[in-house]
Amino acid sequence: MRYALAGASAVAALLLREVLGPAFRTHYPYHTVWLAVVFSAWYCGIGPSIFSITVSIAGIWYLFLPPYHSLLGKSHTEVLGVLSFLAFSAIIVALGESNRRLALKRKKAEEELRRAQTELEERVRQRTAALETMKEAARNLSVRIMNLQDDERRRIARGLHDSLGQYLTALKINLDMFGATGPREAAVAEECNSIVQKCLAETRTISHLLHPPLLDEAGFGSAARWYVDGFAERSGLEVELDLPAKLPRLSRDLELTLFRAVQEALTNVHRHSESSWVQIRLVLDATQVRLTICDNGKGIPAQKLSRILEGGAGAGVGLGGMQERVRELGGSLQIESSGKGTALTITMPRLEPTSVAAEVLFPATEDGLASSEPLPESAA
Repeated sequence: MRYALAGASAVAALLLREVLGPAFRTHYPYHTVWLAVVFSAWYCGIGPSIFSITVSIAGIWYLFLPPYHSLLGKSHTEVLGVLSFLAFSAIIVALGESNRRLALKRKKAEEELRRAQTELEERVRQRTAALETMKEAARNLSVRIMNLQDDERRRIARGLHDSLGQYLTALKINLDMFGATGPREAAVAEECNSIVQKCLAETRTISHLLHPPLLDEAGFGSAARWYVDGFAERSGLEVELDLPAKLPRLSRDLELTLFRAVQEALTNVHRHSESSWVQIRLVLDATQVRLTICDNGKGIPAQKLSRILEGGAGAGVGLGGMQERVRELGGSLQIESSGKGTALTITMPRLEPTSVAAEVLFPATEDGLASSEPLPESAA
């Protein structure tokens, strides 16, 4: 194809010279064929350019140099003109070939650059997809660990209440029935009775803090009131709890998430905010649940708040776990903070309970099966 183009350009240049013959007469025989030489040198390469020059010289030698239509009898001047044409044509071909090779190298470099860019973009997409998969797996693992932790807390709390609590209760009854034979023995018995009473109260408190029975038996409202009252008494903070007058039962996961959020938020307020007042408000509608916790403390620094909202290292284990719990249920967590206080808002879709009675009356045992023994009367 390149040879055909070079030859066609030479023939076209000769035909153009023939058409312009009346204007040029016997002068300037090479003017039109320069176009063919430049075209061939620029686009076709060395071989096609030599072919184009050969066709051009043959045509000019035969058609436009006297004696016309003859290959012999040319003058010394005509021979020198042909040699000059060959020399300048060689220079044009050399320059054209150099430019053509530079253009080819540039085109090849651009293609390689585009290919490398495409490969890099593909690698970035693959790495991004892999990172998203890993992040999703990490979130699922985090949620799974928190669920296992909640189940473990529930089992430990039930074990403390049903076993150690019952033993301490029996020991206290026996101590109450123990007859003292003297003042010293009576004092020892009274001291033992007091120690057992403290152990019993501490066991009950630890059991309820790990997993309050009210959360399973009566729902979030009762458990939140119990926890808030105890927290206000222990911390000295004024806590205002605003709940709907008739709070219905929600799903077990939703109630647990709301309760853990209240626990974590109040703990952070007590540790970091230097606040004297906290308000907890729960609002329900037909489709969603919104929990808002506000304080009047010193607030969260802007840089740390940004890291918390982005889920970075500054979020901490508690807030990070809260975010994962909320995200797992399809909700969102928002934090607004200034020098006048902090407001934490959790919004989640409303989930109705499936079978609360079955979970309360027949709680799961360690092997995952339902226990046929009802809860003891003291747990009611």
